[in-house]
Amino acid sequence: MNAAAPSSILLYRYLDAAAALKTIESRAFKIGRLCDFNDPFEWRMGISNIIPEGEIVARTCMQEFIDEVNGWMGVFCLSDTITDPVLWSHYADKHQGVAFEFSYILDPERLVKMEYTNARPVFDANRLHDPGGFESYAKPLMNQLLRQKSTGWSYEREYRVFLDLKDCDISGGHYFKRIPDHFLMKVILGYSCPLEELYIRKALDAVGLSETKVVRAKMCLETYSIQIG
Repeated sequence: MNAAAPSSILLYRYLDAAAALKTIESRAFKIGRLCDFNDPFEWRMGISNIIPEGEIVARTCMQEFIDEVNGWMGVFCLSDTITDPVLWSHYADKHQGVAFEFSYILDPERLVKMEYTNARPVFDANRLHDPGGFESYAKPLMNQLLRQKSTGWSYEREYRVFLDLKDCDISGGHYFKRIPDHFLMKVILGYSCPLEELYIRKALDAVGLSETKVVRAKMCLETYSIQIG
């Protein structure tokens, strides 16, 4: 009996029009860095049982850890929804931008679904005096920190792909990842996007992405949602 094919999910990346056009013409996505994220709590663990004098030291150690991770890890952020007008407004330049649709294999080792909770991971400073149990205690907390944000961000319905920067291309001080064949399913122009469908079609064909469809979003006539043509 043949093994069942792995299931997949459609995910979306929102960009403004200029960044989207550059992405298509270079056939490469810019990879995000931890230092560029807009949530100040990203990767910052809570701390308990710490004396006031130790808070500065703890914050310094945490920043050093974030800087170290930022030096080797890139993050590709996506959403599993295309119909929410808020995402289009926040991340696609008020509906003047573009969304890219991908088909991703549901592999939890490579594709992380973000969880939303206000129960922040908290490190007990007293465990610093227990070197033998530190790793078993800290690792689960770090794994939790990797895949969760506060509930205020739940509207993003985010998935993340973590990448080693050594495997990325470089240009202009940034890291990029080439778009593979059969990966980009659609380029979805926002309903107010100034880019022309014909130009995007020719741009995709020019870089070998002729299978990718070009469509334009529109406002639903009956609900507060975005429809894809």
